[in-house]
Amino acid sequence: MLFMVGIESPADEMQAFGIVIPVFEKLGYGCFSAADSQEEILFKAKEAILLTAEEVINDGHLVDSLNEGYRDYQTLHPKFDQWLALEVPLEALKAKQKRLNITLSESQIVRIDSFVAFHREFKDRSDFLAKAADKLMNSAESVRSCSKVGD
Repeated sequence: MLFMVGIESPADEMQAFGIVIPVFEKLGYGCFSAADSQEEILFKAKEAILLTAEEVINDGHLVDSLNEGYRDYQTLHPKFDQWLALEVPLEALKAKQKRLNITLSESQIVRIDSFVAFHREFKDRSDFLAKAADKLMNSAESVRSCSKVGD
């Protein structure tokens, strides 16, 4: 799917590049990020799009309604002085599960299973591993903001 991405150039070397993906606003979501360098802009924009799209899907919305193609958002977001079109495939986010083969030591498996049995917020080993991976990836992000407006 094609997303229009706005980039706000930093005023000085101590500021980051601002990133906005306005199409999510029509569903009541804000999608923003920042990049410390020009090289990071595409990665940070794609990451923000994927995270916001995942939230949109989890909230029961159809992401296909966001498929507007090229659109000029400059008048709505005048601080963003550069715009680019970024193709981001969202098919992988749709609600299907995919089996994955991983290798863990027997002691890790026993520890994980014991942890999951005691902590009822996890449905099973796979749920635990998925949530642990999400938590680690989210904690590694320096700047990310994508949330439903009003939250």
